[in-house]
This record gives sequence, structure tokens and C-alpha cells, in this order.
Amino acid sequence: MKRIGMVVLGTFLLLMVSPGVQAQEATLGQALQHYYRGDYPAAVDVLKSITDRDPENAAAYYYLGYTYQEMGNYLAARMAFKKTYEINPDFLPSVPNPAR
Repeated sequence: MKRIGMVVLGTFLLLMVSPGVQAQEATLGQALQHYYRGDYPAAVDVLKSITDRDPENAAAYYYLGYTYQEMGNYLAARMAFKKTYEINPDFLPSVPNPAR
């Protein structure tokens, strides 16, 4: 009986956490959509909102770096890339497929 209670509690907690994770992924997805459309200022806004909410999100800083690079803001790009690897020295980005 105790085991069933733990499974139910674990499932409940997973369901409580999942929407936040999915929302964050959707926001990163929205930023990448802006990026691939060439709407770099909108991508920066979304990525900054992610880093404000989750300052340890290495992926958001990484894509922020690329977005700043495309805008010609190389100093900001360098700072974002530096932050990426301060958070996670082993960070390897996944390459999203914009054709999907």
C-alpha cells in the first residue's frame, strides 16, 4: 500500500512539474521561430525572458549568443556564449530543424 501511495505521489509531482518544463521548451521554441524568421529583436526578448526566469538555462544563453551575433552585437554575443559555458562547461547544443 505504501508503494502505491509513493507511485501516486510521484505521478502527481511529475504532472505538476511537466507543464512548467513544457512551457519553457515552448518559449525556447518560440525564440527559435523568431530567429529563423530573421526577427532577431523578438528572439532576444523571448530568450531574455527565459534567462530572467531561469538564470541557469545554458541553452537560452547559447541561442541568445547566436542571435546577438546575427545582429552584429559581437560583445553581447561573446558575453552570452561565455555565460553558457560558465553554467555548463560541457554544453553541446542540439541543432533544431527549422524544416519541421
